[in-house]
Amino acid sequence: MIFARNSLVLFVSLALCHFATPSYAADDAQSRHEEFAHSFAQTVLAIIQDNKKSYPERKEVLRTAFANSVDIDWIAKFVLGKSWSAATPDQRERYTALYRKFLTETYVSNFAENPDKRIRDIKIDAINAQDAADQSDFTVRTQMMLADQEDLRVNYLVRENDGHYKVRDIAIENVSLIATHRSEFSHIAANGGINGVIAHLESRLNQPQDTISLSMN
Repeated sequence: MIFARNSLVLFVSLALCHFATPSYAADDAQSRHEEFAHSFAQTVLAIIQDNKKSYPERKEVLRTAFANSVDIDWIAKFVLGKSWSAATPDQRERYTALYRKFLTETYVSNFAENPDKRIRDIKIDAINAQDAADQSDFTVRTQMMLADQEDLRVNYLVRENDGHYKVRDIAIENVSLIATHRSEFSHIAANGGINGVIAHLESRLNQPQDTISLSMN
């Protein structure tokens, strides 16, 4: 299950980079979001079926795609909680740079090939705006069907801004990335301040890549 979660998140992030500058004809937000979600699903499947790239090449593509498609700086601020306000500009810059590297490298380093965990299909269950009055934030609820016949619920929160899309959270089997990291990092900050979080990230990044966990198990 751990492998499946890590790989699915990578595929989600990679696919979304293809929608950096979409040009949808639909006028209403719901139609745009539906077109985005269905195009996204087809792109994910096309990427998975592409066996032309080597593993190192895919890792590099994933690293770039993840950084471009996920709103890492916003997530870094959110998961730190109220300690962000107390941090100096230098501390914020250092912490954000470390968190960006941590989030990117841990996802990419956990990517591996496993034929049994390949996604064979994606079913979009629902697309829901977070706020009826402001539909810039919306959640795409999906079921991802794997080659071993296991199905996983993968929901991702997206923000639309002038036709650009950024992922702000990914929940796999109802485990939220930002909720998990906020619980972990705000607890560390409560005891050691932002310098404690910085030290924690430095320690995690100094571990061999194959031992770094995502803290989403």
